[in-house]
Amino acid sequence: MKTRRQLIQFLPAVGALGLLGACGEKPSSPVAAVPAAPPPPASAAPTAPAVAAAPAPVAGGSLPLVDEKEPQAVALSYVNDTTKIDKTRFPKYESGQLCSNCSLYQGAAADQGPCPLFPGKHVASKAWCSAWVKKTA
Repeated sequence: MKTRRQLIQFLPAVGALGLLGACGEKPSSPVAAVPAAPPPPASAAPTAPAVAAAPAPVAGGSLPLVDEKEPQAVALSYVNDTTKIDKTRFPKYESGQLCSNCSLYQGAAADQGPCPLFPGKHVASKAWCSAWVKKTA
């Protein structure tokens, strides 16, 4: 009776025999038909995934503002100043919508604050994006 480990080691050789038999070739040895993978070097230490560095804070200890040209900002139609918004370009915008009165804005009454849509950055309180949702009381 074979052990489970022996059976698992034997199965690839049997599969290779079946494939070679289908091609009309006869293998010289079942073991030779299946090359073994080389073991990893003993000195190789596992590498940790690279972690993106957080943006450097600007003067005063606050985070940098979102740039309108960043991919996430472009995808969400982010605009830093709603007084300069082009309503034909952003038809979803309605007058009075600001980050400061959006339910996602976490800056309280500050001129800028964090938003979960732009981690590591602040949004201007007078900004707007297409994800705007009215803040409930």
